[in-house]
Amino acid sequence: MPRMSQRVASVVLVLASLTSACASGQGGVGDDDVVDARVPQPDAAPPDAALIDAPVPDAALIDAATPDAAPIDAATPDAAMTDAPPATDAPPTDAPPATDAPPIDGAGCTPGTTQLLVNANLDGTPIGTGWAQTPIDAMYPLITADALAALPPHSAPNHLWLGGIVSGSDSAEQTVTIPPGTTQLVLHGMYAVLTGESGTTVYDSAATELVSSAGVVLETAQALSNTTVATTYTPFTFTFASPHAGQTVRLRVRSTNDISLETSFFWDTLALDAVVTCP
Repeated sequence: MPRMSQRVASVVLVLASLTSACASGQGGVGDDDVVDARVPQPDAAPPDAALIDAPVPDAALIDAATPDAAPIDAATPDAAMTDAPPATDAPPTDAPPATDAPPIDGAGCTPGTTQLLVNANLDGTPIGTGWAQTPIDAMYPLITADALAALPPHSAPNHLWLGGIVSGSDSAEQTVTIPPGTTQLVLHGMYAVLTGESGTTVYDSAATELVSSAGVVLETAQALSNTTVATTYTPFTFTFASPHAGQTVRLRVRSTNDISLETSFFWDTLALDAVVTCP
């Protein structure tokens, strides 16, 4: 084909190509408008991104768990409640002893028995310690180791021997203070009576007495005579009607013999007990 014919054919081909492109909507100004319409679409993504960023408020919900942590920390008051009960429980535990103690201490009472006599068995030294003696004859003291062959002392070596001599009186006594709070006063010991008298008539007599500091007889614990013979040591016990608590008194034994046929009165192993009993 000649050169001119090729150029014409080329032009025809170009025109045919353009015509085809217009028919398919590609190229030209129309194509640019379509492309430009899509440009905003990439910018529309930010709204979607905002949706992606929207979980940030959800993160606040995650952070909001911090208030939930407070309830865990709030358990601290519970710990205080845990510590508080010991302080509350301790006083009641300590309180009962304080409540139980007053009845015992409040009564001011210690039960027991106190023996009040000095040299109660009469065997202390020097001989006669604790006792005031008034014999019929000063040559014959009342607390002595002398004894009739038939009646040795109950507790050796000494005993208290009154009488045994005609026409006379004698006595032995001891001053004691009875403790406050005493609820019972009890005298006990051993005694014996030997006489040359006979019959039921009283000629010679003796007594064991509780006497006030003024010399007044408060109570008589024993009344003996030639008619109450006891040829061996015999136990006796006497509880005074009043304990005489807090008083100073004298325990006294005394005897009197008439002009003939003497009677001997013996005592040994004595005790004067102040007894305290609590309610």
